Amino acid sequence: MDADWVLATLNDVMDALEEAIAELESEPDAVDELLPDRMPVIYAKLNYVWNSRKLGPAAIENLAHDDLIAFPKDLPF
Repeated sequence: MDADWVLATLNDVMDALEEAIAELESEPDAVDELLPDRMPVIYAKLNYVWNSRKLGPAAIENLAHDDLIAFPKDLPF
């Protein structure tokens, strides 16, 4: 497993989450519109971290996009 890759992809998740938080803090009345747009992106990025963790950057070339962002099949829940 490539720790640098995992950290880079987790930082991408963190950036998306921070952006969502900032938007919701600046427009709390827009939560009904913003949350449905932002949450799927955050979840897809989290799934991407997990699904690409073993292959690292090579996952982009070796896995279908849908497989990269799909909920992980190998998690216990």
